Amino acid sequence: MSSSGPTIFSSLPFTDEDWTLLRAVAPEAVVRQTLTHDAAVAAGQMADAEIAAIYPEMDIDPAAVPKLRWIITASAGVDAMIGKPMWKSGVQVVNASGIHAHSIAELVFGMLLALRHRLPFFLRRQEEHVWSQQEKQARSAGELVGLTMGVIGYGSIGREVGRLAKAFRMRLIATSIDAGQRRDTGFVLPTAGDCEGALADVLGGPEFQDELLTESDIVVVAVPSSPATRHLIGEAELRAMKRSALLVNIARGAVVDEQALIRALREGWIAGAGLDVFEQEPLPAESPLWDFDNVIVTPHIAGDSPSYWRRLMMLMAENVQRERAGQPLLNVVDKERAF
Repeated sequence: MSSSGPTIFSSLPFTDEDWTLLRAVAPEAVVRQTLTHDAAVAAGQMADAEIAAIYPEMDIDPAAVPKLRWIITASAGVDAMIGKPMWKSGVQVVNASGIHAHSIAELVFGMLLALRHRLPFFLRRQEEHVWSQQEKQARSAGELVGLTMGVIGYGSIGREVGRLAKAFRMRLIATSIDAGQRRDTGFVLPTAGDCEGALADVLGGPEFQDELLTESDIVVVAVPSSPATRHLIGEAELRAMKRSALLVNIARGAVVDEQALIRALREGWIAGAGLDVFEQEPLPAESPLWDFDNVIVTPHIAGDSPSYWRRLMMLMAENVQRERAGQPLLNVVDKERAF
């Protein structure tokens, strides 16, 4: 590390107030910020950078940034980086896992409450000025209390979904790639999640997924996108779910086989779905998913929050402090697992 450093480049829209968090742990840091999505523009500004905060889709030649030790990405998913020169280099990649926990988990429950209590139907009737009390559809599917919540991928988002599930007095079962490590070792917001892994009634490994699918009234997919998770939820998995169950996908579109899901919804294998991510984005106008009465579609905005960039800066400042203390960084991506 340089004597005046670290030297940090950012292409992300951090405010002066956000940077005060970094200054508090490294007052001598040299900071250069250029707001851009253009990799060529960014590369031209970060030749001497030791740390960079960039969008994951930026394809920057590591040879052009010889001093770079680690980068922090603007998203939890790093699938846009896989196989590119920066990915293949020795530069560590830190993802944004943990900063979205509140916003994504709240959207999950917004979708669940809307679907269980038929809010899309009532909103349509409200637009039509129709009092629908005697209509067959004007009936709740029932409260969440007492239902089983199954979370596939008990990471930072999954843990916050689990925390809210327990607040609704739900039974919580979940899968994790490393179920023996119950503690969350990544970045955790002080008000979020299940840091010690104590809330889950059952926490199993990937092999527990089949049992989870058959037992759950709600299935929330929260795994990272990687070659190993492509179409993790396909026809067999959807058929294994209860016909009364709801599926919520806030992971990545490729994790769920979309054609199988469309068939499941048409044929009633499951009761409905809340979807924030899709195999093709934007979701094509001709997709049948737009037209199901029992589906809520949101345009990949689950992680959006007015606090997004400040929370990302909290993570970056924490890692700068940890590096200076000789401690391991948080949220370092395992490039073999791709998360």
